[in-house]
Amino acid sequence: MAIYNGYKSKAEVKRALAAKGFTFSTALGATESNPKLVKGEKLGVLSKPHNLSPASESGWNMCPQASEGCIAACLHTAGNPIYLEAKIKARLQRTRAFMTMRKAYIALIAFELEALELKAKRLNMVPAWRPNTTSDYPFHTVALTVNGKPVKSLIHYFSNIEAYDYTKVTKKAMQWAAGLLPENYHITFSKSESNDHDVAKVIKAGGNVAVVFSGKTLPDTWQGVKVINGDESDVRFFDESGVIVGLKAKGEAKTDESGFVVQLAKESV
Repeated sequence: MAIYNGYKSKAEVKRALAAKGFTFSTALGATESNPKLVKGEKLGVLSKPHNLSPASESGWNMCPQASEGCIAACLHTAGNPIYLEAKIKARLQRTRAFMTMRKAYIALIAFELEALELKAKRLNMVPAWRPNTTSDYPFHTVALTVNGKPVKSLIHYFSNIEAYDYTKVTKKAMQWAAGLLPENYHITFSKSESNDHDVAKVIKAGGNVAVVFSGKTLPDTWQGVKVINGDESDVRFFDESGVIVGLKAKGEAKTDESGFVVQLAKESV
């Protein structure tokens, strides 16, 4: 077994984190915790979410280009309300651990990705993870050491595991469209109420853009671009390029009035 950031085992990492008061049990969430990830299993994909606190909720800004509408409609609030308080607490702890004990926390993710890859292999499935299920941090730039040797990031090292994210960071989306990110890292740009110019840039470059729509059905096209159903699964790295990934409003987004959610009755589609 590899040594990540100086840690020889997951148990050793967890002891180090527990000594500083962190009580969360895992860095990556369970596949079944996200209904869209479960849908991916039917496509042969075993995926894990990584949930941190969004925006500046933790005291650190984990979503540098988030708009007000995006923050208000964040899927951080989606899901069963019975578990919401516990989820928020765990996400805050993970974020604080990442920001204050980064080497230990990244090592924890590494051990969990290692286990994910082995499990997927046993099941003859494609291993995958979302570094930013509720955040928008550049994990492809966070360094890691493996057996004392530096590597660029978790995403680079675990090249057999598909990583994929939605982002509002224009630079990241343009880098993906230009082929400048790791081959196993898929990026989908996200439209907000205030980034139409960047949406046009990403589409022109051949990137994909997620758009949240009101109502029960998605349009076939939006602004002349083909719309695919992004709610059928979370497996974005199977998507064709140059499309709109249509999503139906969920959670707080259902009552959005900022313009973050595209109101189809007001759109020409």
